[in-house]
Amino acid sequence: MTLTEPVTNNENVESRRIFCKSIRYYFREYATCSSIHGFRYFGEKRTYLERIWWFIVFSTVFAICVYQIKEVYHKWEISPVIVSFDTSETPIHSIPFPAVTICPESKSNQSLYNHTDIIVKIQEAKRRNLDLNLTDAQQTHALYMSMICDINKRVGKTMHTFPEDFYTFLDEVNSKNIFRSCSWMGEQLSPCEDYFIPIITDEGICYTFNMLDREDLFRDTVIHHSNFLINPYRQKLTWNLDKGYLDYKTNSYPKRAKFPGVNNALEVTMVTHKNDMDPLCKNSLQGFRVVLHIPLRIPRPKNQYFRVPLNEAVLGQIQPQMMSTSEAVQVYHPKRRQCYFPNERYLKYFKIYTQNNCQLECLTNFTLDRCNCVNFFMPRENGTVICGASRKPCMILVEKFLQVTDLVRSIDELVKSKSKSKSANKTESIEEQNRNKRQANDKAPHCDCMPICSDLSYAVETSQVKWDWKEKFSVLHPRTNTEKMHMSKLVLYFRQSQFVTSKRHELYGPTDFLANFGGLLGLFTGFSVLSIMEIIYFLTIRLCCNVSLYGRCTVMVTFLTGTSDSK
Repeated sequence: MTLTEPVTNNENVESRRIFCKSIRYYFREYATCSSIHGFRYFGEKRTYLERIWWFIVFSTVFAICVYQIKEVYHKWEISPVIVSFDTSETPIHSIPFPAVTICPESKSNQSLYNHTDIIVKIQEAKRRNLDLNLTDAQQTHALYMSMICDINKRVGKTMHTFPEDFYTFLDEVNSKNIFRSCSWMGEQLSPCEDYFIPIITDEGICYTFNMLDREDLFRDTVIHHSNFLINPYRQKLTWNLDKGYLDYKTNSYPKRAKFPGVNNALEVTMVTHKNDMDPLCKNSLQGFRVVLHIPLRIPRPKNQYFRVPLNEAVLGQIQPQMMSTSEAVQVYHPKRRQCYFPNERYLKYFKIYTQNNCQLECLTNFTLDRCNCVNFFMPRENGTVICGASRKPCMILVEKFLQVTDLVRSIDELVKSKSKSKSANKTESIEEQNRNKRQANDKAPHCDCMPICSDLSYAVETSQVKWDWKEKFSVLHPRTNTEKMHMSKLVLYFRQSQFVTSKRHELYGPTDFLANFGGLLGLFTGFSVLSIMEIIYFLTIRLCCNVSLYGRCTVMVTFLTGTSDSK
């Protein structure tokens, strides 16, 4: 045993030497044959200076290549979806005419309820230090109207919640017969009240044209009052934001305009009776608020509107703004594409998801959680009570708090995205700020109301002029007492027959990403798919064939040495 051990050790050392030499020669052969630029210089028997030079060059170029590929991937990771103009224009007959919601600033018939008279009585009693001379019914009605009117005074009675009679009272005292005439696409609509249906909004009772019926908007668990938001011309709904109209019927639901221009406009003439004008309810502002919106969205005329003054005619040119989304984008997570498809987001009160409906539902849930009731215009289920006048401060505070926390979240997400893009380390002060933001966010619900992927809105450019309607009425309607009323006119029409839409699509599709990735590798190193095949070939097929042809390592070394020497 002692005599054979040195021999065995020598054989092992020789075997390892031959194996390393085999690998070295095999690498030289691959480097000589490789299609990767500059790689063949590593296989040549040259001076160390040349080898070091090419090692530095190759390492530097390869590092730059990796960095550029990382930047491309990071850009795709941060924003995989981009928005650009669509390649073709969209005709106006493929989208619905906007729902037009009109809210009169006159909130009550003065013979039934006079808000100014109530305010005067309250101020007089306070000035003279007398008991308030209002009946229980008058105090109740004053509390009802305090939810709509801007100027209010405290009455003796307190109501934390309102009964269902609240809606009955609003309906009874509401100004009636405000539409004198209306026409659509050159045809008279009669009576106007069948086309402008009543709806409860944050401005009280308004009237809306071309809006979906409540059965198409709300879930069955939502309760409604009386005949509000019932479309008498309701049909089977064959339109949605994703695919548009599914049929080509002339009388579609919701209505759509076939042609642009004033001759194909919605024209409405509205009346304001002088005995319905209350100077203190709406800060002495008279006329009408108008909101244009898609037929499946609940309007909020208190926040967004344009005004139609008394004795003036307002012309509005409508320019649709449409956003569509490629189906290829659906594979990305909603957070990455920053939008929801209709079937991805369930709403408790609404059948159809939109960003505005989601925000209204979130506000409703948060109000119910903090105030134990909901505002009168919010959707609600059976058993949910309506907030009374004493809860109005709570509702205002809840809405402001929700707006602030949503703003803080959006700013926080923006800061995080910028920090990631710059790969910057956050300081302790920033961490403290973010910690405070997160604590504030924990107190409010996360609405998560991102835009819908296929959306539609309407921009309107208005112009107005004084309307001397009395001269016309003195000739055509000489018996009409023009001194007891004011007239206003609204004309809305599409500006053009086609419009340019925007479209979300992938920043890099599979082919685009492969082209960017491969283009950078090819530019810096000459690397391609064939280069991968070469590596696989040298590690598998060629190696096995060499063993099969020349035997084990010793034979291969002899072959390679002979080959290299011959060269």
